[in-house]
Amino acid sequence: MKAVTHPAPARTRERLLDAAAAVIAGDGWAAVTMGKLAAHVGVSRQTVYNELGSKAELAEALVLRETERFAERVTEVVAAHPGRPVDGVTAAFRQTLEAARANPLILIALGCPKGGSDDFLPLLTTRPEGVLERSVDTVAALFARCYPEVGLTRSEWTVAVEAFVRLLLSHLVQPTGSVAHASGQMRWVIGRMLGA
Repeated sequence: MKAVTHPAPARTRERLLDAAAAVIAGDGWAAVTMGKLAAHVGVSRQTVYNELGSKAELAEALVLRETERFAERVTEVVAAHPGRPVDGVTAAFRQTLEAARANPLILIALGCPKGGSDDFLPLLTTRPEGVLERSVDTVAALFARCYPEVGLTRSEWTVAVEAFVRLLLSHLVQPTGSVAHASGQMRWVIGRMLGA
């Protein structure tokens, strides 16, 4: 008699991603195995593969989740600064920098000291859709929609946001001061770029 398999509850995937993030935070990406995740969540290894696929697909799922959370936070920050683009973009920069500095997964992906030298970053950078590109597109669309008074086209917002994100990444990889100091510098840059 053939065994009947039941689909895992919808939350199983989130629990597995949480478990992977916890293992990464404690021991790095190299320590993540499907067996370890199965033991953490209390499911079979086959369930882990069914939910997440390969280890490369797990890396992508983790980063996609962080990207979605990033977009949600930026949306909330912008909503708190209607009609004030320099304030809104600066606040989004500051909030993102603070959150990223406290996020072990992001630090590992960027190869920061906590991250060590495991293979998490190459898995992300070889993905054709690109985390950076997805983040830039999402935020550029948000800024264009929320700050029409700036007068930038969607493609111009994309250029501006990519510059902001690259500056943010440099502050993460090689911090030279506090978040407040970096945000103060960025406020000037943002004001110049937006013509304010």
